[in-house]
Amino acid sequence: MTNQHLTSEIEALIKKHYGGYAANGNPGATFEQTTKASWKNCSANGESYQTREELIAALEHGLHKLIPDLKWEILEIIPSGDKVVVRGQGSGTPIGPFMGVPASGKSFKIMSIDIHTLEDGKITYTHHLEDWAMAMGQLADN
Repeated sequence: MTNQHLTSEIEALIKKHYGGYAANGNPGATFEQTTKASWKNCSANGESYQTREELIAALEHGLHKLIPDLKWEILEIIPSGDKVVVRGQGSGTPIGPFMGVPASGKSFKIMSIDIHTLEDGKITYTHHLEDWAMAMGQLADN
């Protein structure tokens, strides 16, 4: 796989896509524009994944309500062939119990790494990792 330069088209696609994760974003409309209908969002080892519709529902009916200030910032975009690696940072303040940690008014800030496969100007597949253990520690920290 050869390295490539970050084009304005790739940068715009990635920025638009990450806007769908924010609590004030619109994941349904955003992901329809940035991903293929068959997009799979895989975590960890890729044995399990979410479809576009499953992720949209999880955001709109779960995370966005539980973390009304959720945002995902892009810290770095690294293109390589048909792949784009994104180093990001998620942050927010849960207003209810989150991953077994009671709401305390505390916020979290975690790193994420995503590897997106692109085809015809859209994302077809994503592998991602988020450091939710760090978030739980920050929320539970005394």
